[in-house]
Formats: sequence, structure tokens, C-alpha cells
Amino acid sequence: MFRISILCCVLFTAPLASAQNWPQASGPNFNWKAEGKEPPLNWSVTGGKNILWRTTLPEGGQSAVTIWGERAFVTTHRPMDENSDRLEPNIVGYCLNANSGEILWQVELPGTDPVQTAGIFSDATVFAPIADGERVWFFNRCGSMGCFDFNGKQIWLREFQPRPRHTNRQCEPILVGDKIITVEVRDKAAGQRLQRHKRVPEDIDPHDVWTYLHAIDKHTGDVLWVGEAGTCIHNTPMVGQLSDGRWAIAHGRGGGHGPLESPYGVSLTLLETGKTLWSKEFNSDCSWNSHWNARHVYWFEGQNHVVLDTNSGEVLRKRNLSEKVDFIDAETGKRQLGISLAVGKRMPLTNQSNIVVGDWHYFLAHDVNAIGRVHVETGKTEYLRVPVQLIAGPEPKFIWEKKDAIPGDTKNSRGIDIAPDKRAKGTGWGHVSAASPILVNQYLFFPIMNGAVYVIDSRAEKLDEQALIAVNDLGPAGETWTLASFAYANGRLWMHTMKEVICIGAK
Repeated sequence: MFRISILCCVLFTAPLASAQNWPQASGPNFNWKAEGKEPPLNWSVTGGKNILWRTTLPEGGQSAVTIWGERAFVTTHRPMDENSDRLEPNIVGYCLNANSGEILWQVELPGTDPVQTAGIFSDATVFAPIADGERVWFFNRCGSMGCFDFNGKQIWLREFQPRPRHTNRQCEPILVGDKIITVEVRDKAAGQRLQRHKRVPEDIDPHDVWTYLHAIDKHTGDVLWVGEAGTCIHNTPMVGQLSDGRWAIAHGRGGGHGPLESPYGVSLTLLETGKTLWSKEFNSDCSWNSHWNARHVYWFEGQNHVVLDTNSGEVLRKRNLSEKVDFIDAETGKRQLGISLAVGKRMPLTNQSNIVVGDWHYFLAHDVNAIGRVHVETGKTEYLRVPVQLIAGPEPKFIWEKKDAIPGDTKNSRGIDIAPDKRAKGTGWGHVSAASPILVNQYLFFPIMNGAVYVIDSRAEKLDEQALIAVNDLGPAGETWTLASFAYANGRLWMHTMKEVICIGAK
């Protein structure tokens, strides 16, 4: 345990660790960032450019790929037939050869609370597996998590009742030392009595059916502690280290359909005990990644970007992200400086699509198809309009308006449409729990639901056409669907779409 603690301290006090593995959704540094051999910045799955292998899977799934050495792990639904009601609570965990894509073994994890497959906010497969070199943990949002060795032998299986009120795509499990951090309802039996978007029955203490951070012993599956402050399932908690060396988790409350956990806002919870260090109230959504460091916690309130002091929770700065902004159109080259954007009142970013790089906080905009960034010190805000879809082929074509995009067919590899929610056929901008971007060296990789991927130079002096290094595809337009983030290790990228797992690398 001492050696693990020392390693984790190195990850946060030194420059980014070189990614030999991508052990969980947030990568080796807990923040979706890594350094190492440069992966391809330009590729095409449709054209076979810089694609090392593709492995077709029998059913769709949303989880990111986890990489450890020569092993790749991913989850899908249990295969369904044409007559399925698309309410599938059971999932399959796969182990693939990371170098060839060969399927080595698979395991099943049961679930008790079925949810729609391929939902734009969640399904049973949303959580990426976690690996530590000896074991792998698979997670079923519908009510189980299991620990297996690298040969697929089950070590333990923990089954529990999830809360049916909402589906929690955002709360990716996090492994730090011997603890796996998850988000679950406190009283599992009481939580089962809730109906989606309905009030809490009068004989139930509302606190019992809130969702909270849970620390799980990775060796046994036992619950070590349950957090004090509630955690909304719309928010993505993030682990980091305070200036005094203590480990903590930033997490929030708030969102659509009136989440139960209150008061809405952000909290910092200590990893060792689950005790709350501080909470700050914000009456707004919290559907984003909770990025922070030893100095600052970065948040949003309505259309405002907020910078808080990590030690106290004091608000240091606010900046409206729709006023006095620079807007550059990559299609026409038009530059508008210091303008006001006509945007909705909900929030400035597409859910979960934000990442802090140096002094810039990047995100995909919510109401316009643009990549945005705000300087966390000065408040300078820039947007770059990008295409909503790439039609790949010998003569690639960009689609610039959502209304002109080719709808997704949301079919699995066997030709069965597994998405009953019509919204899943959209582009992936706005009202959707999108994939988290990742940073490799200086380059950001933003995937969207229709299979387009934007590669941005995070060190660009201006967020303009020169900063947009490439727009790549993950498959043919209208036939590609994903809500997974990228994984990176040793100069290669891995991606999970509804039909397959893809390894991107120089041949």
C-alpha cells in the first residue's frame, strides 16, 4: 500500500506519467491525460488509414476500452434478438489481445434493473472496466460489479439494487490504491421503491435514496465508506491531490428532472474517510467532468464559468461564456471578435465534454456546433465552429449544419437496431451524455456520437482553423455510433463503437 501511495503521489506531483497502460476511464493520471509516443493525428476507419485492427462484437455497448499491457477490456450488452424489448439488464465483459484484437475470453455480469439499450445518457454497459495488471473489474450499471483475474476466473461478484429513478452514465468508477470509488444509492431497498421522475414516498427518508460516493475494497467488494454529501448521477467525479498531500474527490449535485440530492453545487470529499471538506451551493446543472487541481476547482453555473479555491471552496472568478467572446467559423473563415452568442439558458457545454489543459478549460458547446475554451485566469473565451459530421471516402465531405447530417441507424453488427430512443440518431451535440475528451501530449481528441473525431492542438495561440489539426472518422457516416471515450497507450488509440473495437496506430 505504501508503494502504491508513493506511485500515486508521483503521478500528481511530477509531469504527466508516460502511458504504458490506460487502466480506467480517466487514464493513468485520473484526469483523461497522458504523455508518450505520438499516436496518429490523422486516420480513417472507412478508408483503413492508420487502422491496426478492428474486432467485430456481437452486440452494442458504450464502455470505453481499458488497456493493460497486451490486454484490452470492454463491455457490451448480452446479445439480443430482433424481438427484444431493448431493456437489457445483463452485460458481457470481454478480454481482447490489445495487439491483434483477438477475443481471449468473456464473462457475464447479471443485472436486476433493466434500462434501455444505447440510450443517449446511459445503458447497462456505460462504465469502463478497471485493470491493475493482475485483476480486472467489470461494472454493470444495472446492479453488479465483478473482479476477475487476467485469465477470466471470477474472484468475487458483488450484486446490489441500483436506483431506477435515473441512469448514471457519468459516474465512472475510479481505482486509487485499494479503493474503487463508485456512485450508488445509500439504501438499496428504499431506492428500488422510487419511480422515475416521481416524488419520494412519505415513509422514506429522502437522504436514504440519494446517491453517494461509495468506497469499495478492490480485494473483497466490501463497502469501506459511504460519503456524507450526495452526488448527482449527472456529474463525473474526479480524484486528485490537495497541496498537503491528501487525496480528495470533487463531485456535484444538480441537473435535469430535479435530482434528489441537495443542495445543488459542488463538494470536495476526502478519499480516506468519505468526509466532506467543503461544499459550495450553485443552483444549476452539473453535467460535466469535475476537473480540479491543488489550487483550483473548475465549475459552471448556468452560462458562467466558475473558478473556486480548492482549499476553501471560495469563488475566485466568474465569467459569462456567451458574452464578449471571439467566434471563428472554420467553414467560412469569418472572424467575429467580442460578440454575444445567442444561446439557450441551460448550460454552455455538451455534457461531459470538458477538460482543463494548462490555463485553458476546453469543451464542446451546447447550442452551437463549436469547440470552446475559456482562460481560467483572464476569462478570455473563444469558440471555433466545426463540422457536425464527416462523410469519409475518396473525396471527404463535411456537413456543417445539424439539419443536414445523415441520421445514425443505431444498428449493431448483426443489423439489429438496439436504440429505442429516437434521439440516439442525432449528431451527439447538446442534450446527450457525450464522451469525455482525452489529452495525449499536446493534442486533444474529441469524439462525438456520430463517429466524427476532432483533433485540437491545445497549445494553439488562437482557437482557429490552425488549431483544428484533423477531423477523422470512426466509420461510415450514418452507420457509426459511439458514446465511448478514447484509450491511449504506447502510441496507439483504442475506441469502442456500437459494432466493434478499433485500434488506431501507425502500421
